[in-house]
Amino acid sequence: MVVIGNDPEERKALQNYLSKEFEMKDLGDLKYFHGIEVSRSNKGILLSQRKYVLDLLQETGMLACQSAETPVEEGLKLCVKSNQVPIDKGRYQGLVSRLMYLAYTRPNLAYTLSIVS
Repeated sequence: MVVIGNDPEERKALQNYLSKEFEMKDLGDLKYFHGIEVSRSNKGILLSQRKYVLDLLQETGMLACQSAETPVEEGLKLCVKSNQVPIDKGRYQGLVSRLMYLAYTRPNLAYTLSIVS
């Protein structure tokens, strides 16, 4: 369980209450959680999925790919062509699902994901 809040005393009180009801440990400041890296600075908190993206690019064989200013052209319509090689539907759906998770820290991917999903 991740406990967050602005008031350290209130946060500690909640942790104490929860520890009486459940077996739990305080692991300190959050650094990594479900593929999201958490960094703190005097400017605030930064959430990043850098490792998640690198793992995804390596898994798909796209580690050496070049970045683009826009992820997809506006108004693009995807369709199946008669001479197209069949794709693995389950693998495609899994990839789209992983990209949807990436959109938690990259909301600019929402448009592209709406097209490919």
